[in-house]
Amino acid sequence: MKLYKLSQVRNYFIIILIISLLISCTGCNLNETNKESNLSGKTITDCIGREVVIPEKINRVAALDSFAGEAMVILGAGEKMVATPNGVQRDKLLVKIYPELTTISVPMSGGTISAESILSLDPDVILLKNALYLDEGEINKLNKLKIPYLVVNYTTMEEQIFALDMIGKIIGGESEKKAVDINKYYEDIIKLTAERAKLIPQKEKLRVYHSINEAVRTDGEDSLGADWTRNVGFINVSVGENLKSEDENYYCGMEQIFNWDPDVIICNDALTMKYLLSDSKWTGLRAVYENKVYNIPVGATRWGQQGSLETFLAMLWAGTTLYPEYYKDINLHDEVFSFYKNYLNLTLDEETYNMILLGEGIRTSGQNAGK
Repeated sequence: MKLYKLSQVRNYFIIILIISLLISCTGCNLNETNKESNLSGKTITDCIGREVVIPEKINRVAALDSFAGEAMVILGAGEKMVATPNGVQRDKLLVKIYPELTTISVPMSGGTISAESILSLDPDVILLKNALYLDEGEINKLNKLKIPYLVVNYTTMEEQIFALDMIGKIIGGESEKKAVDINKYYEDIIKLTAERAKLIPQKEKLRVYHSINEAVRTDGEDSLGADWTRNVGFINVSVGENLKSEDENYYCGMEQIFNWDPDVIICNDALTMKYLLSDSKWTGLRAVYENKVYNIPVGATRWGQQGSLETFLAMLWAGTTLYPEYYKDINLHDEVFSFYKNYLNLTLDEETYNMILLGEGIRTSGQNAGK
């Protein structure tokens, strides 16, 4: 009798345990179902590896990065942009593509974000410059807004291609397809210029100093400029040197430039080129007195500029201009006309093309960057 009661008790506990497990599992499934139902939007990996959930449909983008602002217009999504750096509004061809660009809000000043302005713009997503992400004060402002943001950052051409692809995925639709098409063109130019560079004997490779906005600002080891100049077959004299760095920019001294004594100087600002060629303190520099100072063209964006999109055109220009014997089959004029027509829906005329080559009159005036 006693054994029978013990058996009943044991069976009772087994039944209770089974019921508890069933309820627990059902609860787990319900919780998981609820969890899945609460998820909305799509997950995008940004340029520094963060996985960010954003709305499935993006209608309003705050582009707090020059490259991102350019990309929004070039990808045909200018009407979705509610904020942009003011430098983007200086590019006349971008304004021609999207005339309302000049009316877009600029919620930043001196590298500082106006959180109140961004909140009033009600963006679905923010595209953030890496320097802002690295600033604890600025990122704290954004975190309080509870608006998803993705960091735009790159130091190589491959990473820049990823950044454009990321922006295309954020916008979706035709913009995403256009990003893929432009990146395919970019990759084709990388391959072409790399193949030509292999044909250039080491003794013929030009030692180049690349001036960025200012005479003494240049490329560091980990920079987009270092990557694309290397790909074309240049020996970039500043790469690998011990340079002063500040906010992801690299600086050298005038004495260093004279010590490097480059074969060629390429500038990305016409004012800088004029300054180097006209100021007497530079006359002793070989590239200056041999008149081998060149200005990189400026089109829809500033070709080859760290924060600009058209790196591929900078490489084509550099190859055809400085290694013409290895680019006899490449017509820069036709390539540029074709790219602008096919990808940007812009039909260039000869006057505009000449302005692009000179890098003058193609951007509205800003702060003198020559010195």
